[in-house]
Amino acid sequence: MALSLSKHSSDGQMTVVSGYESGHVLVHIVQSHVADKPWSWKKVLVSRPHSQPLLSLDVSPTDSVFFTSSADAIITKFAIPTDVSTLEVVEKSEKVLNTKHAGQQGLRVRSDGKIFATAGWDARIRVYSAKAMRELAVLKWHKDGCYAVAFASINPEKDHSSTPATSASREVAPAHQGSALDAIKEQRSARAQNTHWLAAGGKDGKISLWDIY
Repeated sequence: MALSLSKHSSDGQMTVVSGYESGHVLVHIVQSHVADKPWSWKKVLVSRPHSQPLLSLDVSPTDSVFFTSSADAIITKFAIPTDVSTLEVVEKSEKVLNTKHAGQQGLRVRSDGKIFATAGWDARIRVYSAKAMRELAVLKWHKDGCYAVAFASINPEKDHSSTPATSASREVAPAHQGSALDAIKEQRSARAQNTHWLAAGGKDGKISLWDIY
């Protein structure tokens, strides 16, 4: 039902997280130390956090954790095991959030690992804190169910959130090198590149674009 391939943030090991219609989630890690089997995979985590089919999952790019969503109202957070010598059958996830909104079709973590967003069957996009798993925002625009979300990558060096005027002004050429219209175009381009974009798509065939945090 859902897959994520990534490198473990602590040691760089290749990690696959998979979710299934049964509500199970599995984690496999490459055993790079096996010389004769360079692509030997070790199952390190098995859990069934959902009572309904798992619909989406994503691994944090900054922390060794991943999040899952399902046809039920639950969102879970798991730590990726670091010990590949044993199989960890996990009865409970690190954190569980009952959103009381069934059908979180899509889930994505932003590149800075601070927030994640879900696309809901109730036509709402919800934004959560990755650390506390607390709801931060509910975005309403679509008329039908939402199925997918995506974040633009955040560039910390060009983050406009702290000093937007200074950030934009550095991108603008001196007035004598171009017209005022060129300067305005460059300002708009710089602002667009530094905006924290969140895109969402739904059954209505439309894509919405949001400036979020």
